[in-house]
Amino acid sequence: MQLLPAIGRALFAALSDIGTAHGLTPAQVKVLLQLGARGQMTVGEIAAGLACSMPAASELVDRLVDAGHLVRASDPTDRRRVLIDATPASAHIAAELHALRQAQMRDALGRLAPEERPVFITSLQALAAALTAGVDASDPPCPAGAPLPRGIRS
Repeated sequence: MQLLPAIGRALFAALSDIGTAHGLTPAQVKVLLQLGARGQMTVGEIAAGLACSMPAASELVDRLVDAGHLVRASDPTDRRRVLIDATPASAHIAAELHALRQAQMRDALGRLAPEERPVFITSLQALAAALTAGVDASDPPCPAGAPLPRGIRS
């Protein structure tokens, strides 16, 4: 259990440095990463991806629009939907963030012996599947110190 926060911090530390260099908060970096991976999204999709409320996601988007990082556009197939997209400069930042994340993972996996890599990937997939099974993105995160579900030990 102690390794998961350490892994998260290590993965996000370098991304945070790039974000800071561009005047972005960690949450804003996450929005750009989402848009870089998926392309245009609605505020609701951004909220779901960040596991935050619609108002929180809307505020993030508003600030990024005001700062010139994002643009809003009507969905050409459904004028009621508003799509959010990164500006070209911010798409470049998102690509830089994505490339850094890939380099981090290549470096980390490169430190494993070749025969260890498939076992690690399979184990990581099993962990992700178990942790996300039945989880609703709109559920609030567990508070620190909350009891673990039955059968899970720290």
